[in-house]
Amino acid sequence: MIVDDEAPICSMVAEILSSAGYKVWEANSGARALEVWASHRQEIGLILLDVVMPGMDGLTLLSALRRQKPNADIVLVSGRLDEDTRWLASESGCHYLPKPFEVSDLVRLTRDLLGPATPPASR
Repeated sequence: MIVDDEAPICSMVAEILSSAGYKVWEANSGARALEVWASHRQEIGLILLDVVMPGMDGLTLLSALRRQKPNADIVLVSGRLDEDTRWLASESGCHYLPKPFEVSDLVRLTRDLLGPATPPASR
């Protein structure tokens, strides 16, 4: 699942990961992410979470997700990952990916955490 309040970034990441063979859910807010999570938590293996968002920020959402599934694979994504946020990511068992990032870094990190994408069934 990708959680980012910037629709173009959310769409771009979704397209990249879909093209790499992963099933992707998008959420443009913390509240929407919780709705998607409630409906698809058994299918979601990784959460790419923007830190800075209006309303429910990424760190508040991180806490809510950790209460529901403490071992969820979460990657904090931000152009403003300062030392405090890096420390929090480390302490909360998250990975982080600084913006801007290379497509290859995004795909590699996703593959490292989820394993290779499942190829679509042939017809």
